[in-house]
Amino acid sequence: RIPTFISSRPAVPISLIESAKKSKIKYHVGVIQSKDSFYGEHQPEKHPVGKELISKWEAWIKMGCLASEMESAALFITGMYRKVKVGCCLLVLANQEREREGLTNNQNHDTDPMIRIAVDSIRNLIVQEKNNI
Repeated sequence: RIPTFISSRPAVPISLIESAKKSKIKYHVGVIQSKDSFYGEHQPEKHPVGKELISKWEAWIKMGCLASEMESAALFITGMYRKVKVGCCLLVLANQEREREGLTNNQNHDTDPMIRIAVDSIRNLIVQEKNNI
């Protein structure tokens, strides 16, 4: 059952999408994996549970997972507990799947566009909240 304070139109993701569209940069929307061992997927064969890590990551890919990170689970559970809106905006730093396929894997460390999108999105949400009061 969806808690009553959660809208059927998730405000934060919608606002992030609108801000990304305005910025005209490439963006993706979808499900991500949040876990406690971000680097476990990098060279998993060197870890004691390497086979298990590989198997789990392959399962996530088959389910359409777009990315893996370590922080958003804490944000979403805290938001649920505090009954506040939460969203997640990530920077695609690199793509290890491209590397595994022998393709180029350019790394992008420029967080500025992502931060601008997040700030614009927050501004839009504040305006929406003020107009709804």
